[in-house]
Parts: sequence; C-alpha cells; structure tokens
Amino acid sequence: MFRLAAKFFVRSSGNVFSHERNRLRLRNRTVRNHGSRRLEAFLPSGYFESEPNNESDCRRRRFADVMLVSGIFSFLNKREEPDGESELITTIKRAVLLIQRDEFKPAEQMLHVALKLAQEQQNADGITYIYDLLANLAFAQGQFSKAEKLFIQVMQRIIAAGSKEDDLKLLHMSLKLAKIFEEKKQFVEAEEGYKYCLKNLGEKVDQGTDEDTLLLWAMTLDWYARFLLDRERFSEALNYFNQAYQMSLKVNGEVHEQTVVLLNDLGTISYLIGDADSAMTFLTKAVEIGKHLPNMWDLSSVYINLGNIYMQKKMFEEAKKHCKEGWQNATRHNNQEGVNEANVCLQQLSHMIK
Repeated sequence: MFRLAAKFFVRSSGNVFSHERNRLRLRNRTVRNHGSRRLEAFLPSGYFESEPNNESDCRRRRFADVMLVSGIFSFLNKREEPDGESELITTIKRAVLLIQRDEFKPAEQMLHVALKLAQEQQNADGITYIYDLLANLAFAQGQFSKAEKLFIQVMQRIIAAGSKEDDLKLLHMSLKLAKIFEEKKQFVEAEEGYKYCLKNLGEKVDQGTDEDTLLLWAMTLDWYARFLLDRERFSEALNYFNQAYQMSLKVNGEVHEQTVVLLNDLGTISYLIGDADSAMTFLTKAVEIGKHLPNMWDLSSVYINLGNIYMQKKMFEEAKKHCKEGWQNATRHNNQEGVNEANVCLQQLSHMIK
C-alpha cells in the first residue's frame, strides 16, 4: 500500500514533511440556497460516554475522531516503564488534557517538551507518538500544510519500524492527507487519496474485520461523499452517503447521532436532485430519531432543513412548526448558529405568507 501512497503523497507535498468548525465540515449550505445545513463529519463511537452538550464538547469529540486508531492511547496505557519514560508519559498526558480543554497553544508547547524528552531517551515509539499528536493537533486547527508534513513523517517512521503497508494507522493517516489535499484545493490528489483508502479498506471489510476497521471504512465513505457533494456530483455522493448510512446502522444502531447526520445528508442530496418527497422522508426520519437524542447539539439543523422544504412546497404551517422546533432546539443547546438559521427561516416564512 504505502509504496504507492508514499509516492503519491511525497510527490504532492513538495517535501517530506480543524477538524474543529473551520475544517472538516464542508461549507454550510441551506435548503433555501439549494443545499443543506451541514452537520458534523463522521464521528466514530467509543470515545465519549455521552453525547456532546455544547460546541466545546463537539470540538473535543472531533479531536477524538482525529485520533481514531492512533497508537497514542496504547502508548499512554503502558504500565511498566522505566523512571525516565514515566516523566515522558506524564508530559504527554498533560498535553492531551490541554487539548481536551481547547488550549491548543500550551498543548503544542507541552508536546515539544515531551518530544525533547523522548529524543534524549532515544525512545523511538515516543517520538513517533508525539509527532502523531502534533500532526493531529495541527489538523484539528486547520494548519493543513504543517499537518501534512507531520503526517508524512509519522507514516515514514511507522513503515521504517516494520508495519505492513495496509496497516490501519497508515490508512487513517492517508485519509487525513486526502482531506488535507481537499482543504488545500488539490482536488485531483484528494480524490486519488480517498479512492486509495476506499479500495484498501474495502478489501479489509470484505474479509471480515474488527470494529476499528468498520469505523474507519464508514468515516472514509462519509468524507468522500462530502467531497463529492461539494463538487456537486450529487448522484455519486448519494451512493456513498447511502453506504455510510448503512454502515452507521450496522456499527452504531439506528438511535445514534451519526444516523441522524447521514439521514440529513441523504435528505439534502435528494432535494438537490429534485426529489423533494424522498428528502422529506429522510429528514422526517432524522427528526424522529433525534427526539431520542436530547443532547444532540446541532439537531436544530435537521428541523430547519425540513422546514425549508415544507416552505418550498408551500406547506406553510408545517414549515413554521419545524422552523420553530429548530429555534427551540438551538436555544436549548445555546447553539447561536442554529438560532440564526431558524430566525432566517421564520422571517422568510413571514414574507411568503403575507
């Protein structure tokens, strides 16, 4: 795998080496502008015991998403380390705590302290894990050129340590590199990267595999579908979103945030290709599931999308009902963006009803 990936990525990067609201989610679009309020990108389960309650929780959860299948957690959980390594692990843990508090600059400084310790100890695993954290931290903040160089450096170290070319960690970093190329508007390289990950992960899934592989497969389907949606390749996007939805049902079950997110996406694209009835079906189902997820921070987006479709169909009472529900949901979760979108929906309604 990596001989091809390394050639592709190094060629594209020039040299070898936020997730957060400004990165992984594609631009916000609303139904009234022939698009949809975007919800968050695929969030694998298992890193948080409860759903996020606010935007800060969403940021922490997105960072956990970035760290899926990373070796950092197994590294931190080692039990019998020499005294020198204990100081190293303590320093890394402090950096992770700073990241969880959204204190990114102090976290980066702490990681550089840890890196110096690891280099003094000649701890190869420690150096790799710290570079991995630094790469993900840059990625989470939208520092894509910096993240690209660091990810490639980590991949080279993992390969040099003897990992197989289809190692899950390498595929996950390849996926993030594809996203980086997308953010840098290198769309040809981005699509090659997404397809590369889909091919290799698809082969693993066909052979039967563990939950981590299924989660990464689902995330890859989701990210590539969003890439296609942003290119307005709607039929292809619909296919990949549907695959991601089916995988989400398999991994997460029906009553789960990600199921709601993907139903919202399916509704969005159905509307974009002129199938308003299917769009309403998907979004109505998303709303019904969302009622069982009281802590879903941006569920208001689904209500507003459905309200906008009812508005387009001149079903004004239903439109008003759902835009109001969206406003109430956004207010309850202190989601100012959702409140603003709901207000726009209600204002448009008032003009159309006059």
